[in-house]
Amino acid sequence: MERPVVPLIAWLGSAQAGPDALGGKASSLDRLGRLGFRIPPGFCLTTAAFRAQMTGHAAAEAIASRLAESGDVTLGRELAELLATAPLAPDIEAALAAALGAVEERVRERSGRPARLAVRSSAIGEDGFAASYAGLHETELDRSVEEVSGAVRRCWASLWSAPALAYRARRGLPLDGAAMAVVVQELVPADAAAVAFTRHPVTGRTDQLVLTAVRGLGDAMVSGTVTPDTYIVARDDRRVVEFTPGDDVDRPLDAAGLDALVELVLDVEAKFGAPVDVEAAMTGGTWFLLQARPITTGATAAA
Repeated sequence: MERPVVPLIAWLGSAQAGPDALGGKASSLDRLGRLGFRIPPGFCLTTAAFRAQMTGHAAAEAIASRLAESGDVTLGRELAELLATAPLAPDIEAALAAALGAVEERVRERSGRPARLAVRSSAIGEDGFAASYAGLHETELDRSVEEVSGAVRRCWASLWSAPALAYRARRGLPLDGAAMAVVVQELVPADAAAVAFTRHPVTGRTDQLVLTAVRGLGDAMVSGTVTPDTYIVARDDRRVVEFTPGDDVDRPLDAAGLDALVELVLDVEAKFGAPVDVEAAMTGGTWFLLQARPITTGATAAA
């Protein structure tokens, strides 16, 4: 039986492809969209594009093969530099341009302004039960349509960054990195950004949620360059049992925003059927889901 042909572009929320084509992050976003959750509109440049790019560059394939066979992680820098700088293959460039044109047209019709975009890596196996790769692969925010091509190539290259290779080595995963898809979505002009765990990530308590929030985009919080507000919330009555203020003078969340976030992440957990780690952004009082993945680390403890 012939394997189905994987398209170069898949639209999130209606993708006719699975995790092998979309990678972990895009597959999760597609699932969220299908479940009726609000996600930023966008698409995925699938692993078929990545593989086509690799096939078109014999040097890249040769280096990846040597890396996988030898375990010499220093080859990762050489491979990353090649992927970050090599031009896109013509068919990939054409497919990406068409998808970006559709996004730009939709944004201009709605707002009269050019599109600003978020570009995120989506590796095979990323954000799954076995491994999360959280924060290890490239994410670029507030990019113009013209800047997306370079961001895509840097996302591909991040598959062989030193932290990503070290993570795979620690977990006994193949060093060749398999394949990388890339998510391209409209940027949420966030008033606040949050990360939420439906199980305490340190103590493992299942009766508590831990939520962190900052004003604006959440990249500084994820990278650890700012200290967010932290809330520990009781699952049963949803009261705040502990609050630790962060760097923001003005609180990122009011009571209504916090309540809506708690409601949202518990709904995600219920539909996923497992404790989750959720990233979200709020604009105009409305939450958008940016990611949801199973919690893969930490102990599990009852109250």
